[in-house]
Amino acid sequence: MSTDHTIYKLHMARTLWTNTYRGKVTNDSGDYVAAIRVILGIPLDRTEVPDNAPEVTAYLTVLVEDATITADDLLVFEANLSDLLLTQLRSDYFLPEHCHFFYPSPPALLAEQSLLS
Repeated sequence: MSTDHTIYKLHMARTLWTNTYRGKVTNDSGDYVAAIRVILGIPLDRTEVPDNAPEVTAYLTVLVEDATITADDLLVFEANLSDLLLTQLRSDYFLPEHCHFFYPSPPALLAEQSLLS
């Protein structure tokens, strides 16, 4: 089980889609931890929305495509990776406040729910 002191390193690359990045997460020993896709949730400029539209904040969608973490490591993984992503992807024009993590559903679970044919 990981500790709160787990240090992750993030190697990011742009993709062919606007505001979408691929990432490889490693631990402080250089061992593979996860493959992720990060999508920037950039709000529209206030001039592009009606005056009564609610104000929203920028965020990151993190698709964890593959990982070596266990359920016991999940909270520490998300907390530490969130800190890293929010710091690394912040700029003068993009100030994300939080991350939304998504994980693939196991094929057995999907088959049980009759979602796969």
